[in-house]
Amino acid sequence: MSLRLFGCLCGQFHSDGVAMAMPGERVSVPIPFYVLEHPEGVALFDCGLPAAMVDPDESYRVALRKVGLDATLTPEETLTRNLERLDIDPARVRWAALSHLHFDHAGGLRELPNATVIVQRREWEAGFEPELSSRYGLRKRYFDLGHPVTLVEGEHDLFGDGSAVLVPSHGHTPGHQSLRVRSDRGDHILAGDACYHCGVVETRQFPQMSDHAAMNRSLDALLALRGPDTVMVWGHDPDQWGERPVLPNARD
Repeated sequence: MSLRLFGCLCGQFHSDGVAMAMPGERVSVPIPFYVLEHPEGVALFDCGLPAAMVDPDESYRVALRKVGLDATLTPEETLTRNLERLDIDPARVRWAALSHLHFDHAGGLRELPNATVIVQRREWEAGFEPELSSRYGLRKRYFDLGHPVTLVEGEHDLFGDGSAVLVPSHGHTPGHQSLRVRSDRGDHILAGDACYHCGVVETRQFPQMSDHAAMNRSLDALLALRGPDTVMVWGHDPDQWGERPVLPNARD
C-alpha cells in the first residue's frame, strides 16, 4: 500500500461530562488530527488547535472559560511540532481536508501556508451565514485565511485512487464529513465529530447544538461502511489515545 497514515494529538478539550456524553463532572478529551503521506503529496485530515492557544490568555480560550469550557495546548503539541517529528515541513502539506470548521479541527490552518483546504460546500457556506455560523460556532478567524479552497459535494476521492475517500456525515455541523482510509495500517474510518467516542454508538447522546436526526443517519451510514477488519477512529475518544494509541505518531 502506497499510503501511510499517522495520528497526532494537538492538545485537549475540557468540558463537563454531559457535553461529551461521558461520565464525570469534568472531562478532558484528546484533539487528534491525521497525516496522510501519499506519492501525490502530504494531506492532513483536520488541523487541531491554533498554535496561539498555547497562551492561556488567547481570546477564544478566555471566551471558552466563561462558559465552563477550555482547550489546552503545549508547545510540543502544536501542529508544526507534530509534523516536524515526522520529518514533514508544514510548507510541504498540499491539502488540508477538514471534517468541519470548528476551531479544534481547523485551527492549525495558519501553520499550513501552501495547503488547499477541502471542505463540503454546505459547511463552507454555513461558515459565512450569520445565523448558522453563530448557532454552530463556526469562527471565520480560524478558517477564512486566504487559502485556496476546494468545495466538494458528497463523496470525494482525495488522491483519485480510492485510498482516501471523504464521506459526508452531516449533523454535528451542516456539512461535516468523515474520511475512509485504506493504508499500510489497514482500513480505517476517521469519524471526526460524527461520533465523539465509542460509547455514543450505543447511547446516541449527541451534542445539544447538533441536528440529532442527521447525526443518527450519518453514524448509521458510517457503521454500515465497516468491513470485518475496519477500525473506527472516533473524534475525541480518550481510550483510543492512551498507552496504545490507535494510530502511530512517529515513523517505525
